[in-house]
Amino acid sequence: MRAPLPLPVCRVPTVPRSDPSTRRRAQCLGLAATLLGIGLGRFAYPPLIPAMIAAGWLSPAGAAQVGAANLAGYLVGAALGLVFGQRLGRRGLLLALVLAALSLLACAMPLGKAWFLGWRFLAGLTGAWLMIRGVSEALLSVPIVDRPLVSGVAFTGIGVGTLLTAGAATLLPWVGPAGAWLLIGLVGAAAALLGGQAWRGLGRAVGEAAAVPAPTSPGPAGGPLAPGLLVIAYGLVAVAIVPHAVFWVDFLVRERAVAEASGALQWWLVGLGSLLGPLLSVRVLRAIGSSASLTLAYLLTGAGLALGVAAGGTLGWSLSSLLIGALVPACVSLTSVALAERVGATGHARWWAAATLGFAGGQALSSAAMAAYYAQAQTYAPLFAFGAAVAAAAAGLALFAGWSERIGSGGSTRGSS
Repeated sequence: MRAPLPLPVCRVPTVPRSDPSTRRRAQCLGLAATLLGIGLGRFAYPPLIPAMIAAGWLSPAGAAQVGAANLAGYLVGAALGLVFGQRLGRRGLLLALVLAALSLLACAMPLGKAWFLGWRFLAGLTGAWLMIRGVSEALLSVPIVDRPLVSGVAFTGIGVGTLLTAGAATLLPWVGPAGAWLLIGLVGAAAALLGGQAWRGLGRAVGEAAAVPAPTSPGPAGGPLAPGLLVIAYGLVAVAIVPHAVFWVDFLVRERAVAEASGALQWWLVGLGSLLGPLLSVRVLRAIGSSASLTLAYLLTGAGLALGVAAGGTLGWSLSSLLIGALVPACVSLTSVALAERVGATGHARWWAAATLGFAGGQALSSAAMAAYYAQAQTYAPLFAFGAAVAAAAAGLALFAGWSERIGSGGSTRGSS
């Protein structure tokens, strides 16, 4: 008998991975960028507003204007990061880490509204730079296969920072606004040091991992209509969440007669939600697809805003805090995924840049308009109702984007799962 022929050997191509030390440094850089840029740079201010007003540091109208200045700085930083990011190079990121920490420490000194306007504007500008360039550099320092691991750690910085600011707000009866800002600034300085060390350690890893070619996917099935609608919807959500992101604690303390300690507790719940939101959004995405999950997230954002103003007790306010806390990072993640599915890897950077700039612009313009409205009306309640209506409109656009794609692709369901 003839000997049996040997079975063919199947060779599975290996996917290059980063070494553990490089991956840890990338995670630390991304974590420091989101913690310092958004978790502290954006969310440290809202829970401290009532105490700053009570201490005579700012008037109610001035506090709203300072909040708007932070969002205006974010808009400018987003534009600079997108246009000049490559030109300024890696050292621009290190400078942003240092200036972001300095802007937090400076707020411990009550030197008037102009002082806070300038430093909160700088906090917004550097925060946008860190979100765009810091997270991007962290991801580009590892191969494609390791980027989900880096991204998962990086975006927890938003929730960690929110919880830390809630802790500082809880200490307000003992340390006052100056002590709270000093504590936040010290945490920011530690985050800048962590990010700077990771930045230095990555060095040559940035760019080498980016040279590994990424898989490509087809462009939009129905042309630019669907991704364009998603960008507009994302900008509308930015407008919708401003009342909760900037005025929530002050609204509860001064319009709903909630104690400052209870207001700080609500910010703890916002932070808890922001830790859980990205994890839950991944599960929902896998279950019902990107189109449905994005529409649902926008609808729930509107419901959370409406509940915040309609609720008459702690239970409703707590649910609103958890919902909005979870949905803000979830909307960011789901919108990015939805765009990636529709425009492919090669087009995602351009469309995500447009979405980021639109988000920053929507927040900056709406916060300035809302601050001007509050200066006249002296009430926040209508702003929450307006935000809920805008979020519902965003959900409608996201739903229509899914329909337009199915029509453009002849009834296929690509991009919805």
